[in-house]
Amino acid sequence: MIKIAYKKQLKDFRLDIEFEMPEQGITVLFGPSGSGKTSLLNMLAGLETSGNVEQANFKLNEQAYDDTGKRICRKSWQRNIAYVFQDNRLFPHMTVQQNILFGHRRRHSSMDIDDIVSRFKIKHLLDHYPEQLSGGQKQRVALVRALASNPDMLILDEPMAALDYTSRQELLPYIESIHKELTVPVIYVSHDIKEVLRLADYIVLMDKGRVIAQGDISELCLSQPLLTQQEGASFILQGVVHKIVGEDKLVQVQCEGQDLLITGQHMQLGKSVRILIHARDVSLCLSPPENSSILNCVPVVIKALREDHNGKLQVIAKMSSQTIVAMISHRSAKQLDVSEGREMYAQFKATAMIK
Repeated sequence: MIKIAYKKQLKDFRLDIEFEMPEQGITVLFGPSGSGKTSLLNMLAGLETSGNVEQANFKLNEQAYDDTGKRICRKSWQRNIAYVFQDNRLFPHMTVQQNILFGHRRRHSSMDIDDIVSRFKIKHLLDHYPEQLSGGQKQRVALVRALASNPDMLILDEPMAALDYTSRQELLPYIESIHKELTVPVIYVSHDIKEVLRLADYIVLMDKGRVIAQGDISELCLSQPLLTQQEGASFILQGVVHKIVGEDKLVQVQCEGQDLLITGQHMQLGKSVRILIHARDVSLCLSPPENSSILNCVPVVIKALREDHNGKLQVIAKMSSQTIVAMISHRSAKQLDVSEGREMYAQFKATAMIK
């Protein structure tokens, strides 16, 4: 794990951050505006001044970038960290190829340029200038330029915030491919929960300059309303796209031996997917209902009941190894005799595909 710790008084609030992140995959920083995410990124990249820093500890690949105890504070150009901003910041007077080679040569990188250009499918753009590119193409080039330097860490600060929906859908698979095909650790900041759920391997939740939770996204969805935009407890089911039901505009996902139907059509067969479901949208029953508009009904075993702060019961159930959560009233629990170990059925409507 990569350990990061910073304490500093900023203009509007105090940054007091300490967390760990995996050495591989995408770690998402998530939280409301003004929680200190960008300030933290700038400190990691060496862009934030070192004045008034009470604590700064950041080591990457056994190299200390910041260590107040040893009076180490490396300049940005001394850190092998690549940073992709919202506005791509390509050099307008350079072609795509020249932009990419700039980072490659500056770092004397051993990265295979032809390979990464091929992976991101921009070979036909190499002779173009940034003004000739679409928003999605510019960000793709910015990613290639960043990776061409063979960085020890990649920082992505809301790289899709300025893109339209089509451009975002075009860029997302390429960002996904970074942690699937490369070993570079990625820190990703986004305010879009769908992006977070699709990309995150690990999550760090921030608020008012502090880390309030960190860990696996499936676990945090159960306990952190901040992550699901105040929707209350939610959960994630993971499965594989098994069938496209085009005439019904649905996708069939195989999950723990169960076939779930969800909305959406433009999915790839065999693709691993995540489905986010809010606990308030799940109901429990003793037997599968007949003639119902609710398309998903799966067998579960009740594992625990917890009192919710709103006076309802949070029912934790298992569908094989995956967790399903329902919010029900005390009256419903009594009528159905909901108790630990009981076999029941959980039902929920076809819901939106997240990953």
